[in-house]
Amino acid sequence: MHEAALASAVADAIMSRGLQGKPLRLLVSGAHADHDAFDAALRFHLEVGEPAVDCADLTIVHLPSERPCLACGRLFKAIGLAADCPDCGGIGLARPVPERVDIEFD
Repeated sequence: MHEAALASAVADAIMSRGLQGKPLRLLVSGAHADHDAFDAALRFHLEVGEPAVDCADLTIVHLPSERPCLACGRLFKAIGLAADCPDCGGIGLARPVPERVDIEFD
């Protein structure tokens, strides 16, 4: 499960920057289909494998990705795999995008 590797990388970044105990946002973009399952798995791996990171301080934000409409060809941004074109209502084709997690803090 790649969420375990992501959790380890996120924890390393948090610890190396001295951000533990601060409110953080994880900005997630890329190739995960079920956001709820991704979030739950990432939080689980942080809680179990990285106890120095308090998940209560984390907010996970999924960013929209660009996709073309199969009917009219318009490019638009949407979150998740299924999205209708805002112009014609056609199906927006989600493209595989490498997963990325950025940490944002105040």
